[in-house]
Amino acid sequence: MKLLLKVLFGGVVLLTVAFAQEPKHAVAPQEPATPNAASTTQMIATGSPQRPAPLVEPKALPLLNPSLGEIARKARAAHAAAPKAQVVVADDAPPKE
Repeated sequence: MKLLLKVLFGGVVLLTVAFAQEPKHAVAPQEPATPNAASTTQMIATGSPQRPAPLVEPKALPLLNPSLGEIARKARAAHAAAPKAQVVVADDAPPKE
């Protein structure tokens, strides 16, 4: 019963998609029969005109001393010289001596 209901519901969904139609003529708003009174009135804005935006020039960053390459080389050298693990344990049991 549940399977039949699911199949019928799926079929209805597929049929609604299959029968969907595009509009046959362009959808455009209708023009008003009489001109609107608000469109004939004139609006006057008062105030000072908008000033142009100020020009902003970015400042150059200062040179790094030491350079990034030198910092990276020092970090790699420190990592290579760091003490490493000598024994690798495969499981959680402590090694038997």
